[in-house]
Amino acid sequence: MNRTLVWFRRDLRIADHEPLYRAARRGLVIPVFVFDRALLLHPETGAGRVRFMLDCLASLDRDLRSRGGRLILRAGDPVKVLPQMIKETGADGIYSYIDFERIYGRVRDDRLNRALAEANLKIRWFEPLATTSELIPYADYRQLWYQQMCDPLIPTPQRIDVPPDIASEPLPSLTALGHTADEKLIPKGGTTEARQLLNAFFDRRKAEKYYWQLSYPGANATTGLSPHIKYGAISIRECVQTVWHRQSDPQWQADKRVQRSSHQLISRLRWGSGFTQRFRYLPQLEVRSLYTPFTDGRFENDGWDFNADHYEAWKNGHTGFPIVDAAARCLQATGGWLALNFRVRAIYASFLSNLIGMDWRYGALHFMRHLIDGDCPIDHYQWAQQAGVTHCLNKAWIRIYNPCQEAIDRCDPQGHFVHRWVPELAHIAPDQLGEPPPVKGYPSQILNYAEARTRRQKQIDEQRYEVIHSPNVVSLITRLPKDVTPFGADLVPSDVTWAQQPIEDLFPTCLDLDGLDKQQVKQIRTWFVAQGSWLSNPKRQQFAKKQNRKQRQPQIGNDQMDKDQMDIGQTDNGQLSLLM
Repeated sequence: MNRTLVWFRRDLRIADHEPLYRAARRGLVIPVFVFDRALLLHPETGAGRVRFMLDCLASLDRDLRSRGGRLILRAGDPVKVLPQMIKETGADGIYSYIDFERIYGRVRDDRLNRALAEANLKIRWFEPLATTSELIPYADYRQLWYQQMCDPLIPTPQRIDVPPDIASEPLPSLTALGHTADEKLIPKGGTTEARQLLNAFFDRRKAEKYYWQLSYPGANATTGLSPHIKYGAISIRECVQTVWHRQSDPQWQADKRVQRSSHQLISRLRWGSGFTQRFRYLPQLEVRSLYTPFTDGRFENDGWDFNADHYEAWKNGHTGFPIVDAAARCLQATGGWLALNFRVRAIYASFLSNLIGMDWRYGALHFMRHLIDGDCPIDHYQWAQQAGVTHCLNKAWIRIYNPCQEAIDRCDPQGHFVHRWVPELAHIAPDQLGEPPPVKGYPSQILNYAEARTRRQKQIDEQRYEVIHSPNVVSLITRLPKDVTPFGADLVPSDVTWAQQPIEDLFPTCLDLDGLDKQQVKQIRTWFVAQGSWLSNPKRQQFAKKQNRKQRQPQIGNDQMDKDQMDIGQTDNGQLSLLM
């Protein structure tokens, strides 16, 4: 009988899973997950996320067993482990989804392709949902995304027969994987839990308030789905179709609140997919800023400053700015998956890059080491965007948020979030939380907001000038560096030996920017500038001009953008990882 090895990675489910479905149709299945040391000890891998992954793996094993199968676990370098497994098990080859979250994964999979070819062994790669190998304009991608969301779910196999003679290693402990447990409260992982959370969005009436309360960290308005989507415990297509089905229920059909919240949730799913597609084209965004004026050394330290004391204060919640400190402590205590909403993440991120003036990659590193829902394309792209080094063609979008009273009034008007995470200020009234009076045990502000904002504004204007005025902005997009060692490898214990070996290519390959024709240049450009639907609106044009005129005035952010809920190429959602 035919035997197919199905390699699970960030797709830990049996529903809406094409490689598994096709393998089960053709015969026996060998479902395998490989504990890859290079990923487990990547500088950005955090213990909390590994704990959640282990729970998802246990759930996947239970789901496979419910269909007659089981999960086979291995540890080691997949480039060596998988060819050996094919030979040991007599499998005809491997089925797996393409994965391009990280440069390492693309280096590994290219090496695997070569190793299999040399041994005359086979692998079939499947295109993941909401991605494409072709270069297409952003508007076409949006259409493709909705088309794929409308396609029927891939059926779940009725039977998954696994050869009984194939041994599996036990599910390892966190310690065995090189991590030490912290005190984060980790949610249960797996498809069943994800489906319960998705339906609770309606059953617990979160859908009535999600759109309006998502900006308030104390409102508990998020779905909690983001870690499950990160590891593919549920497909985004199942999420979208479940939302469509539930919002069409007579109970909700006429409720504009539910309809608007449902639309917002689906939009956030699409935004996340769009960030992933950008990394498909340009994997260098994992380790570099988008444009060369921010990376080529023409400005001292590429325009950044490094202050170790300020970095530690920012990480540990001792900046003297209560909303920032609450965010810092919430992130470390919870992994951010439920309470640390997108707006507070944006304020927290902007503070490091725009007010302290540090390279956004230090912030992305810290986030990824703590976020339970940490997703590299979303995290890195949004960090660079908050730092002002990604989208430079519309100067209205400079995210220097006011972390003082305006932030409290906008995000935490009752003070619940700050009071919970900064108990030193529990007795301070909300209208004083932005700039509290001296309190014993709470630090004074580490910087002057107005001065720091003015300094950053001037600096970024200088760095953006060439990008804004370039006739061909694609020529200024940074190229993939020869050294792809992950940022932070020198700051935290990690294993990056894979990057020190010769790298022949990536799989999938990255976009050849130097080989683009004029039409392709226009297409890639649509992914990094505002789309015509935004720019063609006269009111928004007027708003952008007004923002440029008053860009040095303190402000919490771009409220008009929030109200208009713009559908723009660069996605002004500020989500900083997958939180929804």
